[in-house]
Amino acid sequence: MCWSCNPYCGGCKPPQPKPRKCPACNAFNFGDEDKCRRCGASLPERVPPVPVLCLYIGGRMCANPCGRHKKAPEDGAAANCTFHTPLPDPGAKDE
Repeated sequence: MCWSCNPYCGGCKPPQPKPRKCPACNAFNFGDEDKCRRCGASLPERVPPVPVLCLYIGGRMCANPCGRHKKAPEDGAAANCTFHTPLPDPGAKDE
């Protein structure tokens, strides 16, 4: 049982993206910026989470999984997950 939430844990809800380390000055950068906040160097690309088959919600795929995907609910019925992230539709076009 957790006493306080670590946003990078991923045990009960999807983890937040980890900060990226600047290859030039070693500063850690939070957020979605592509340039280092300290020196302006380009940051490495983010590694997207690996989609998994989520047992918690009844065997559907989740694009940004948390630790709950590993085990089905004790009563055997598929639970509702407020954090479920469906896979992107391959037929959808970016605008």
